[in-house]
Amino acid sequence: MTKIFRALLLCSGALFLPALAAAAPSCEALAAHVPAAPASFAAFREGVAASLRQAGDAATAAQVEALVAGSPVPAAAADLASCLVRRYTVAAHGEKIVRDLQEMVGFRTFAEEGKENWNAPEFLRQREWLQKKAEGLGLAFKSYDGRMDEITLPGPAPILAVLTHGDVQDVKNQHWSSDPWEAKLVDGKIIGRGTEDDKGPIVATLYALAALRETGWPLTMTLRLLVANGEESSWDEIPYYLERAPLPEMTFGVDASYPVVHAQKGYGVLTVRGKGAAKPKRGEWTVVEMSGGSGMSIIPESGEAILDTSRYPEGAWTFLQDAAAKWSAAHPPARIIVQQEPGLRFHVLAEGKGGHSSEPASGHNALADLAGFLASLKPTLNAHGALVSFLAETLKTETDGRSFGIATHDEGIGDLTASLSFLRMKEGDPVAEINLRLPRGISNDEVQSRVAAKAAAFQKRTGAAVEIQSARFSEPHWAPPEGKLVSTLLGVWEEVTGTPGKPLAIGGGTQARLFPGGVDFGPASSMDHYRGHGPDEFMTPQELHRVAELTVAALWRLAGR
Repeated sequence: MTKIFRALLLCSGALFLPALAAAAPSCEALAAHVPAAPASFAAFREGVAASLRQAGDAATAAQVEALVAGSPVPAAAADLASCLVRRYTVAAHGEKIVRDLQEMVGFRTFAEEGKENWNAPEFLRQREWLQKKAEGLGLAFKSYDGRMDEITLPGPAPILAVLTHGDVQDVKNQHWSSDPWEAKLVDGKIIGRGTEDDKGPIVATLYALAALRETGWPLTMTLRLLVANGEESSWDEIPYYLERAPLPEMTFGVDASYPVVHAQKGYGVLTVRGKGAAKPKRGEWTVVEMSGGSGMSIIPESGEAILDTSRYPEGAWTFLQDAAAKWSAAHPPARIIVQQEPGLRFHVLAEGKGGHSSEPASGHNALADLAGFLASLKPTLNAHGALVSFLAETLKTETDGRSFGIATHDEGIGDLTASLSFLRMKEGDPVAEINLRLPRGISNDEVQSRVAAKAAAFQKRTGAAVEIQSARFSEPHWAPPEGKLVSTLLGVWEEVTGTPGKPLAIGGGTQARLFPGGVDFGPASSMDHYRGHGPDEFMTPQELHRVAELTVAALWRLAGR
């Protein structure tokens, strides 16, 4: 080694010695240096640096001080920058995230049958609230005729979108422990409709954008928060928006589960209409009314029917009570309750366990129990009787479509699922609407032809008709797990939680599937713990803060410079 080279090496070592003197503390350790409620990112950065210097870590303090507004973040400081913006988001905005979610839950933004959401009063109120919040945080707001609300942090031309939705499921026929529209904090839980699905993610993402804006660090992309207003009903707003706005280069939704959902089953609604026999032979029991269901993606908690027992006057009450008890015992946690009505009629109530229909085994379908119980009485094959008898024979209380002849397994996406979502009258006939989630390996035509064959065989054997009136399906969705979006989000998940993750496939259909390569990143810790659509839906403040941290880190890792 020459003297000149040795001298240069010593000089360079002296120049960079402070930065190399000790490894930077972990993000967890850095939390001890975070100031409470900082007024700005500059104040936050200065507070962290001052605390580090006081603790004797001048090297890391210098790195923190170097991350100033307007200057690109050096690659070597990317981890530190991600940690800082995560900590800042919660320190500066954590209380506001909780408070604003409680306010937002108060807007009763559920779809009403036969009405468009876009200009309904509650949606208008929520839109005005969102616009005021966004603009107050220095973000741009635009609404596409109320169908899609768009909040933007401007940057270079490529767009990175975070997809959410501002509409929610109704709470009809659900039993809540507190008012679902008040979002009270009870035992550490913010209980309210939309807390997890999907207003919590909206508020968390709103403040993630605000935090990135407040850092002043340059971006490589324009960041957009998209708030769809028809996710729980029509999905019409997505094509409407994409016809009028630039297509994002990358899109991740916050409407499913962590760590990353890269594949989704196809979504289908199969409609079965009861027609009955031309001249039905009157049985001892006749179903004259039945109803139940509160949403296509909700496992029904309850269903009811009216039975006419005019052909069975002696001992009807005792017989029905005994039959109901036997059915309930054989199908736990089902509960069949029979009450006598005026005349020789009985009210039958079925109770089950609610949940999301993309995971039908996680609940217990009250309508499947209702149909099965009614069919066990061998009722008159009028329109109602034919429908419940067909359902009891082909759907049963199964969740995989086995007796329909459509059970399918896909190693990548999982099993086909079937959930009876509605029993109701339409155009004078009783109708069953069945929510299907389809993996790869079975086509839409195969589903319809197999179910139609079951209906034809049922009619041939019983003389009673059911019509497979309609079916609408979407194809399964698959985003490459090795792509930049999935791999980056998995890295963020491990960075924030310390736990490695693998890409997931789900039965739920989210609107991320309508965007090329779209995936979902949260908000549930797993689909086994998904609370959306059920009674007492909730998020804890800690969960909300974690969503904000994960989202801001993802945005920074994908679009930071």
